[in-house]
Amino acid sequence: MNNKFPKVVFIGGFGRSGSTLLERMLGQTVGFFVIGELRHIWERSFSENQLCGCGKPFKSCEFWRQVVTEVFGSFDRVPLDQIIDLKRSIDRIQYVPQMVTPFKLKEYHQKFKTYSAILTEIYRTIQSLSGCNVIVDSSKDHSYGHLLASIKEIDLFTLHLVRDSRATAFSWLRKKRRPEIHWAIEYMPQYTPLRSSLIWNVMNLSIASIRYRRGQYLRIRYEDLVSDPSSTLGQVMDFLGERDKRLDFIQDNVVKLDLNHTVSGNPIRFEQGHMEIRVDNEWRKKMDKKDFNLVTFLTWPLLMSYGYLSAGNQ
Repeated sequence: MNNKFPKVVFIGGFGRSGSTLLERMLGQTVGFFVIGELRHIWERSFSENQLCGCGKPFKSCEFWRQVVTEVFGSFDRVPLDQIIDLKRSIDRIQYVPQMVTPFKLKEYHQKFKTYSAILTEIYRTIQSLSGCNVIVDSSKDHSYGHLLASIKEIDLFTLHLVRDSRATAFSWLRKKRRPEIHWAIEYMPQYTPLRSSLIWNVMNLSIASIRYRRGQYLRIRYEDLVSDPSSTLGQVMDFLGERDKRLDFIQDNVVKLDLNHTVSGNPIRFEQGHMEIRVDNEWRKKMDKKDFNLVTFLTWPLLMSYGYLSAGNQ
């Protein structure tokens, strides 16, 4: 694809699968710039002024102020209500069929052109201001992935990150605070095992289908990433055509994390310094047996496909 297009790595997958961890590790690579979940920038950053990964409120972050100035002129000139309306009429699961068909309805097509032009300009500006060739977007959601796959003006690479459905279901039961909401104490949503199982199936199937539209697709497992981060990241670099990149920021499963400018994601995006990468297997001991059996029953076809029901992985 033409090199003038921004090279965007979209990390897709269900929440609690390690996307922020993967993104943070990629962000330590020379020439890579991580932005968090850009899909949520309008509501969480522009509207609510949540914390950037650097620790400052979004509108006080020097990097994002530069981006906004380049794209819109100033924060005051951002047509926020109009953009949020555009997003909600384009980037939702019910509109995926419109994204993938060449025969778009006229009204949808016009809105898509307008919104995709805004996103493309943001990616281009981030690439220019950061001086990095690769932009990593961990938005995860499948409808956003299909939206990006429909934008011809970006060079898209899809990294499909999967994790054992039982582990994600157990994680969604945990109560986790959202530190980016700095003006109040709020927590992430919690899902029942039934709900998380259904979303896990839909999300992973839909993200996998992106490879039939844009062929630059790679699936990796969270468990492999945390067990052998150097090897897994090496595989990712091969996929991205960045084989010459050094991964010396990882030593003995310890990764050195620098400051970043991510706009949304797991609280570990605020971590800096050395962090140990280890497998989280708490669910194997503490998950309720009924929940375990329910999630296994509802998700077994993909669990088998991903290798989670093979000997030693159950």
